[in-house]
Order: sequence, then structure tokens, then C-alpha cells
Amino acid sequence: MRQIHRLTEPRALALELDELGWNAARHDERTFRCVHDTSEGELVVFVRLDDNWLIASIVPFLRTRGDNSFELARWLLRMNRDMYQTKFAYDEDGDVVLTVELPTESLDASEIRTALSDLLQHAIRHRRTLREAST
Repeated sequence: MRQIHRLTEPRALALELDELGWNAARHDERTFRCVHDTSEGELVVFVRLDDNWLIASIVPFLRTRGDNSFELARWLLRMNRDMYQTKFAYDEDGDVVLTVELPTESLDASEIRTALSDLLQHAIRHRRTLREAST
């Protein structure tokens, strides 16, 4: 198992994403934009390296512009309880985002692989659920 000690360089993150088969394009100095074609349509994942965290997010996961019902909020909280590392949240526009955050201290490649894979799996499953609920 390859250890990534204090992953602090975007260059190292780019290599990890490339090794995982994530077609990463530079979005800004510390963020990569990765596009995935899935059974539920295209998913765009932004992977950002902050000082002590690796953060991957699907922004927006569900565009609501802040018009979020109580039932939606309750459902998101129930899903958060059942997901490991991956969590729903609201962004500054009130849209729903799906994100995973990993501390970079002593982070290894298998943790990144698992977290990003889980993020995609949850996105596919929950996108389908939300689409079915809205029809």
C-alpha cells in the first residue's frame, strides 16, 4: 500500500487521480474537475486539496436554489447517517451538494480510491432516488 505523506502538492493529487483513472482537468491552482459518464448521466466531481483536507464534491448535486422542503432535509440527514465519509450538505445558493472529506495527514492511495468510488456510487444511487421521487 502506497502511503501519501502529507499530500500537499496538487501535482501529487493529479498523479493519484490519473492512476485511479479519473480524467482530471485543472480547474484552478488546487482543484481538479473530473467528469464521469454514469448510468444516471454525467457527474462532475471537483476534487480540491486544501491545507489539511482532500475534498471531493459534486456541486450542485441537486439544484434547488434554496427551495428545500422539510422532507428533503430529513431525507438528506437520514442518508448522511447511513453513508460512510460521504455527506450531503447545502451550498451558499441553497443547492444540495454531495461531498467527501479526507484528512491528508497519513493518507494512503487506498483511502482515496475508496472514498472517491463511494462518492460516485452514492451519487448514482441517490440521483436515481431523487429523480424517481420528483416524477
